[in-house]
Amino acid sequence: MSNDDGNDRGFFNNPTRRVGGATDVTVKKNPADSSPSSPAAEANISGGLAGDLNPVTRRVRPGAGGEEVSSTPVSSGTAYHPEFVVGWLVVVDGPGRGMSRPLGYGMNPVGREESNGVELNFGDEEVSRKAHCLIAYDHKNKKFYIQHGGGQNLTYVGNEPVLSSCELNKDAMISLGNTTLKFIKLCGDGFDWE
Repeated sequence: MSNDDGNDRGFFNNPTRRVGGATDVTVKKNPADSSPSSPAAEANISGGLAGDLNPVTRRVRPGAGGEEVSSTPVSSGTAYHPEFVVGWLVVVDGPGRGMSRPLGYGMNPVGREESNGVELNFGDEEVSRKAHCLIAYDHKNKKFYIQHGGGQNLTYVGNEPVLSSCELNKDAMISLGNTTLKFIKLCGDGFDWE
């Protein structure tokens, strides 16, 4: 993730950032700061491009009242970087120990490839390339869920295999291959970005 000003201070230190996909636009934290730079960007922010032959799914975003304008496309082959973090996965054992990955609204596929919402490419070949598991944040009910992603190897929460969708509780330990992750919850009953 990069900033428009060319430094590595991170997303929250710069009020604008580019969002990926075929229709890059600059999204402002405060829409009153300036107008979009082009008619195409303006059409994209207002809900889609006129004449768009390949529409992409738009992610659920908080911000009732016009505080946030979002146009982050979700398409296959494009890495997703959440704008509003709802929680984290922290590698506590195995390759990548000490690293963390943010979770965003909706479905977060976890796997080795860059196209996953949560990329765990630290050298553990037992983690599936695509969607070893899926972690979802349900913004309506303020709950997290985990489910098997279809990979060959199993996912475990504690010592129990994840064979169907189940609720993911605060500080749960998740095992994928030789990697153990600690789930850190930010959003829930006490706090949400909405």
